[in-house]
Amino acid sequence: MYINQTNPIYYFVPYYLPFQFNSVVPQEIVKAELHSESEKEQTKPLNDEIHTNASGIVRGKGQLWTQKEINNLISYYKKYKGNWKQIIKHLKGRNISQCSQKYRKLQNQEKRTKRKWSCAEDEILIDAYKEFGKQWIKISKKLPGRTSKQVRDRYVNQIDPSITHEEWSTEEDRIILEEYKKGGAKWAVISKMLKNRSENQVKNRFYYTILKKYQGEQHPYLKVQQ
Repeated sequence: MYINQTNPIYYFVPYYLPFQFNSVVPQEIVKAELHSESEKEQTKPLNDEIHTNASGIVRGKGQLWTQKEINNLISYYKKYKGNWKQIIKHLKGRNISQCSQKYRKLQNQEKRTKRKWSCAEDEILIDAYKEFGKQWIKISKKLPGRTSKQVRDRYVNQIDPSITHEEWSTEEDRIILEEYKKGGAKWAVISKMLKNRSENQVKNRFYYTILKKYQGEQHPYLKVQQ
């Protein structure tokens, strides 16, 4: 800085500045922006990546099933008799795993449906059993809305003419308890040792009567957790 003594006017001479803000800081900002853009470009294809199955069909990301898809699934399952490779050709955007899981859920919903058996259904079931024997799948086709398991359980445990519904004897209780102690809950095996008793009858007799009567215990499903 130079000072004029006669006229006290101050003159400022350009001086070297140790920090160059205009040249350094913008470069750092640009580099940071470029770095962030490059990261976006690298991560974007990963986020938009399309997953396909072995057949080249796009794998879904949890899309809800429409009623039309459900109807097609059921009809094509019956048409192709469970051949999933043929079924998925008519269900675009779905793979074998999705279709088979959805079909099983639909079957489970039918099993959970509690509807009382009518006298007409029982008559059809008895006649169909005489015709097909223990071919429960064929019998279930004569009873719309009933699965093969429902048909089998109804006949074996309820309306089989060979089953007796008379009162239980002390001898029967003794056999059930002894065989249970020997081999465990093998109800089908134990029922063969009794005259005209189904496995379901034997199981219910054990849990609801014998345990309480002879051992003072309660059915495990009825116990309250402490």
